[in-house]
Amino acid sequence: MAIAVVVAKTEEMSRYQYYPTRNFADHLAKIKRWDPVGYERIIGVIDRVLDNPDDADGMMKGEHRGRYKKYVGRKDYRLIYYFCELCRKPNKKLTTVCDHCEKIEQSSVIFFEVYHKKDKSKLKPSGY
Repeated sequence: MAIAVVVAKTEEMSRYQYYPTRNFADHLAKIKRWDPVGYERIIGVIDRVLDNPDDADGMMKGEHRGRYKKYVGRKDYRLIYYFCELCRKPNKKLTTVCDHCEKIEQSSVIFFEVYHKKDKSKLKPSGY
């Protein structure tokens, strides 16, 4: 009986919508072609982020200030993302995060960038 309750509660939990930027999708396609193992690991982390976007590994500084980062392994890739629920809280709207508030659902996670740790110096602001 207890197992059925846990399964029912898990199914009731809201899962966030995946919303990649064009830049993110382009980089992910390149990774899929050149590093299939890394790609699978990234997909696993994206899946975990969509379940719980609050579970970030830190906040970004510089050009991506205010956005969250999530590590894919210790030496590999990094994801930069933000979720709309935070942006839309009263008095918390961050106009620099995205320009498409009207087009994206409340329960969405926007993925801005995926990059390899060694390429951090090449990271540029992703146009949205």
